[in-house]
Amino acid sequence: MLDSDHVSRRTALRLSLASGVAILAGCADDNDENDVDDENDVDDENGVEDWEDIDEFVFEGRVEAWTGVEPDIIEDEDNPTLTLIEGEEYDFRWINADGVTHNLEIRDGDDEIIDDYQSEDVTEEGEETVLEGVVASEDMDVYICDYHESTQVGDIEVESA
Repeated sequence: MLDSDHVSRRTALRLSLASGVAILAGCADDNDENDVDDENDVDDENGVEDWEDIDEFVFEGRVEAWTGVEPDIIEDEDNPTLTLIEGEEYDFRWINADGVTHNLEIRDGDDEIIDDYQSEDVTEEGEETVLEGVVASEDMDVYICDYHESTQVGDIEVESA
């Protein structure tokens, strides 16, 4: 009988500890979920704000991708999605990083170049060019290299000010 009482107390203790841990874990999970939701809310509210002071994008162009150099928000990302503010003016500067011919074009959803936004071709490694005065409009869809359309292409999202 003593052994059975001892096992019962031990079992009861284990159950109560397990229940307590489960309750605490549930509380921690609820807080973590709230933190994630709060972070997402902040990101949703401030996402456009992160892009508001940007007026130039710098990329390295190579057959594999456009790699972001500046601003920090796109640094080291391949084909980063860019958020532009409608009506704002931007420069797209890029450096040839592999010695293969590249250019940069801004196209709409029908794959048409918008407002002649097309850089000159650059063929030498280290050579740099800039597409200046690009005014963001809602019909902008992608920035792309005409020579490497399947690998050097990034999305453009245009937001209202």
